[in-house]
Amino acid sequence: MTGTSPRRWRLYAVTATVLLVACTPTGNNANSSVKAGGKVTVASWQEQDSLLACNITAAASHACAYINPAMEGLLTVKANQDIPRDPKLSDYWVPELATEVPTLENGDVKVSGDKMDVTWKLRRSVKWHDGVAFTAKDVKATFEFWWLKYRDKNPTPLVSTSGWDQADSVDTPDDYTATVHFKSVYAAYLTLGTGPYGILPDHLLQQVWAKTGDITHDKVTVNIPGGYNGSDTLDKVMVGTGPFVFKEWVTGDHLTLVRNPHWWGGGNRPYLNEIRVKFDADANTELNELRTNTIDMGLDLRPSLLPPLSRLSDVTTVTILDSATEHLDINLHNTFLKDVTLRKAILMAIDRQKIVDTLLLGRTVVPPDAWMCIQTGAWCLDPNAKHSQYDPKAASDLLNNAGYKLQDSGPCKGFRTDPQGRCVQLHLITTTLPLREEQEVVIASDLAGIGIQIIKPFANVPASRMFGSCTSGGVIYSHNFDLAMYTNNYSYPAEPDSIAYTAYHSSQIPTDANGCVGQNTTFSSDPQLDQALDQARLSVKLSDRKDKYIVAQRRLADLVPEIPLYQAVDVEAYNKKLAGYKGNEFWWMNQTADWYINQ
Repeated sequence: MTGTSPRRWRLYAVTATVLLVACTPTGNNANSSVKAGGKVTVASWQEQDSLLACNITAAASHACAYINPAMEGLLTVKANQDIPRDPKLSDYWVPELATEVPTLENGDVKVSGDKMDVTWKLRRSVKWHDGVAFTAKDVKATFEFWWLKYRDKNPTPLVSTSGWDQADSVDTPDDYTATVHFKSVYAAYLTLGTGPYGILPDHLLQQVWAKTGDITHDKVTVNIPGGYNGSDTLDKVMVGTGPFVFKEWVTGDHLTLVRNPHWWGGGNRPYLNEIRVKFDADANTELNELRTNTIDMGLDLRPSLLPPLSRLSDVTTVTILDSATEHLDINLHNTFLKDVTLRKAILMAIDRQKIVDTLLLGRTVVPPDAWMCIQTGAWCLDPNAKHSQYDPKAASDLLNNAGYKLQDSGPCKGFRTDPQGRCVQLHLITTTLPLREEQEVVIASDLAGIGIQIIKPFANVPASRMFGSCTSGGVIYSHNFDLAMYTNNYSYPAEPDSIAYTAYHSSQIPTDANGCVGQNTTFSSDPQLDQALDQARLSVKLSDRKDKYIVAQRRLADLVPEIPLYQAVDVEAYNKKLAGYKGNEFWWMNQTADWYINQ
């Protein structure tokens, strides 16, 4: 395991010549050498049940990828390669429906005592795909949708209202200005209204609000010239402002986006006529389709596929270390796992560096025990962050001293009983993905080495079942697991609040009673941790927030609500037909207006 601090680490494994055009959404970036037209096919191996799985009803990276060309926010993220050294928080963002990033320095953010106002200056001459003008009404309606209209009684099953619940009201002095008044200082204000689905269309929300108010239930009528026409729910169709418009979604097969000829970005963009998202069974299928030129890009390929990808002479592979970890969630309400001694033993017993070296080809690192300030969030990393070492003997000694006895006979033979004499048996669950299934085998073997039994066969589930809301029986949000393995990531760059508060604050435990709001799937509930996370929100200045996040990291390292296995890695690959691509770790199909067919 590395003892160094996480850093901005990028590997570009290039096996074809690539022409990348300069790209920001803020002006006319015409490339006179580009011949417009054509279409590309992008493969995703994780089709979602709902388009709203992008940070509205769930937090699914694949959904954010394939809705991103259509749905815009106030801001979008920069490509990783365009972020300067020693970046400020605003350096991670590019204005999209806004014209500038609001900061204290430019006067768009004003703090008075414990109150805060954020003014968004909005882009003119933007239209929704159905022809309705984009105005400040849409910004106000988005804040109403998330919190101001229904508060904690929203008919839509939201994944979390964290942050939105800090808004007190929104003023719209004119069509191109929206001022959000916060009831207290909220340091993560840039995350609200940004990214895909950042802003929702007021005129369609009004259709839903005239019915039950549930955007996954109430149908809206949509007429997009050249795109979709008909009636359906907003989790099956989308109306955005982006460079591509929604045409159709054939479940189990593909989703089609076509060129928006009226996109505000100018420069004769987007260049492509069509992006077709093909839904595959797994990442290996994507690899085979890249070999045969059946697809032009594969999303979210696995690091274990890097060797065969490197042998494809007409394919470019981009690898980016994420602000994310593959980890084991621990259900703290489990009979055995509520004991922190057992949790610490599990942490020391898993050879995480071996997983990195063998299954991920050494392409990543083992993060600190509390990983909430890695990569883009490294500005708040604890300089003395705890890194537990692989030490099965110390783990066994810890269990022996705590009364966990290794049995040499009886029903628990070869494994341990707890101090009450019960066999320590745990279920481990993950998604049906080959790499994760290999990781399960390693983890089960390592834990057996200290006498902890992982029940077999593993009962793995599709991603849609794993990450579904608790109202639909989703495994992690229903807390229906002992140990659950998956990747948890920042929703927004350089903003720990987007993971730390929603994943660890006691107010964010999803239950039937609160409508499944929140992403605290481990049942973490600790007053000291809550206080640190609350206080970290109360200053816009990063230097003032860092100390609070250090307290939170140290408390998490003591509590061990999860086991970080390794820092997650994005692997995207595309063939020589596609040009203009730039990678980023958040919304993979970003800047699609600049994609074009290489002549």
